[in-house]
Amino acid sequence: MLLEAEAATCGPLPANQQSTPQKLIRVMNIGANVFRFMSIIAMGATTAMAQEPAPHTATRSTPIRTAPVTGAATTPAVGQLAKGATVDVIARDRDWVRVRLEGWVRESDLTVADSTLRPLSAADIRSDPAGARGKLVQWHVEAVALQTADPLRTGLQQGEQYLLALGPGPEKTLVYLAVPESLLPVARTLPAMAPVTITARVRDGRSEPAGVPILDLQSLTKR
Repeated sequence: MLLEAEAATCGPLPANQQSTPQKLIRVMNIGANVFRFMSIIAMGATTAMAQEPAPHTATRSTPIRTAPVTGAATTPAVGQLAKGATVDVIARDRDWVRVRLEGWVRESDLTVADSTLRPLSAADIRSDPAGARGKLVQWHVEAVALQTADPLRTGLQQGEQYLLALGPGPEKTLVYLAVPESLLPVARTLPAMAPVTITARVRDGRSEPAGVPILDLQSLTKR
């Protein structure tokens, strides 16, 4: 009994003094710890895989809402998911899922969502061309005609397509609207003096030689 008590209080022997059974137990303990570590890694990988977006198909036409509907309160619908459409489920909240959908729409049906959108007039950007450069505006203008830039219009590249327009609104100021390739098909169909709504970014608030503002079209919608 005395020998057993002494052995219990002395702690484990150094590795070079351990008997074969003791060494075997030590190796088994190390193996068990490694197994636990690998199990934790595997569980983490399984969780990550479970969080990957999973494709789902709509079984019926259903509205897409800004947030789950809870109780009697409803949330705004921002679109309609057609029956048979495929979406990725990226989150869950009770019996609702958050989905991600990819598709294509006409660029002319969109306007730029930008926090820099400012209620600037043509007079504003002419009076402070440096401060207005790069600002985004949304104007109602009249499209006079689609033109091709010549060397005299230094704020435009030679051969660049632009809309000669009057506006915004009652200002009836002459402005040049540089038209990107994607909006040329729409610009070519506009009759003279067509009323349009534009979103455009200021390129030059007072271009040479006549001081006409030049803007880069971002969107163009017939009114």
